[in-house]
Parts: sequence; structure tokens; C-alpha cells
Amino acid sequence: MIRALIKYTLCFIGVCTLLVALGFFWFLAQMKEVKWVIDRFGGFELIDDISINPVGMDEIYVRSLRLRPQQGIVYDVRALEPCVEHNQNCMLQKSAYVNLSLISTGVVLTEVDEFLDRYRVDVGNFEGGCPVVYETTAVVKELTVLSNLTVEEALPIAQEKLKKIKSDGGLTYSLATPACKRLFWRKPYMARTYIGHLARLMNIAEGRFQISSATLSARYSIRSTIR
Repeated sequence: MIRALIKYTLCFIGVCTLLVALGFFWFLAQMKEVKWVIDRFGGFELIDDISINPVGMDEIYVRSLRLRPQQGIVYDVRALEPCVEHNQNCMLQKSAYVNLSLISTGVVLTEVDEFLDRYRVDVGNFEGGCPVVYETTAVVKELTVLSNLTVEEALPIAQEKLKKIKSDGGLTYSLATPACKRLFWRKPYMARTYIGHLARLMNIAEGRFQISSATLSARYSIRSTIR
């Protein structure tokens, strides 16, 4: 009987050890997913820098990306003078309008694709040569499309989009460039808005029982920017 007890005890310890080891390696894999995002955008030092606040059109743009649009943002966007030129300022303004439309309605209207098509061909519209405004709107559009699908339908699409972002740096243009790093150091809130919505895409792509997207979303600097 004592031998049997020892045998069962050793088996129990072995199983527990195996589970702990598997949990440890799972945790490391999850942290690896967090690391590539953080490293691409300049590290926690940059991402957590909330000393630089958006002003002017940047401030309206950042507010347009909040998941719960603040009171007054609709008025502020509609009160802007119509922008008919094809430049960085107009792109930022139109992006704010498109972002707000996507997040508020949950529908991809024709104007969304018109915006993405209009600014896809001219990289001169990207501030500092970094397409973060364009890419952020592209991610928000994909999230809106996915929100109208079942979990089973959305999962493979989200995984494909995330794989492309991870390997190519973005859905259309790469954000893994020196130009983007320079822009993010000047305007870290641009990195945070992108990461906040990227984390939402990661959440869909990873399925249940994943913590990498939750780790990013729960970080105060990111959470406070988009929520």
C-alpha cells in the first residue's frame, strides 16, 4: 500500500511538473507575441511616454479612434472646414472622419474604401514618410468587417491579416521603418492608437485563452488612448 501511495504521489508530482512546464512555455510564447509589437514601435519607453499630448488636428484624430467616442467628437469632426486638397492635413482630417464612421456605425461605407484608394498611391501624404495614419484606418476597417462575421469566419481572416502585419510591417505599407520610428518618438500617441487597435485584431486572431492581446490592451498608456 505504501508503494502504491508513493507511486501515485510521484505520478501526481510528475503531472504537476509537466503542467507547470507547459504553462511556462505557453507564457513565454505569449510574451514573445507582445515583444515583437513593443520592439517594432520603439519599446515601452516610447509607448508609455504620455508627456507628449496631441494638439490641433492630431487631437481630433486621436479622439476619433476611441472605442467609446467622447461627447463632442462628432461635432468637432463635422465642424471642420471641408478639405479638398490632396495633402497630409487633408488625409489626417478625412481619416478622423472615416475612423469615427467605422467605430460609431460598425459598417464599412463606400467612403472608407474611397479614402483608402485615394491615399494609397501617394506616399507623399504620409507625415514624415510614415503611413501610420493610413495603416491605422486600414486596421480599423478590417476590425469592422470582422465584427460582422461569426467567430469561426473571423478567426482565419484575422490570422491572415495579423501574419501579414507581422511579416510585412503593415497591411499595405510597412511601419517597421526608420521614418516611422522617428515619427513615433515625436508623436508616441500615434504608435499607441495603432497598437490599441492592433491588439483588438490580435484578440480575434488568437482565439480563447490567449493573453498577449490582453497584455497590450491592459497597459495604461494604450488603454487610456483608445478607451
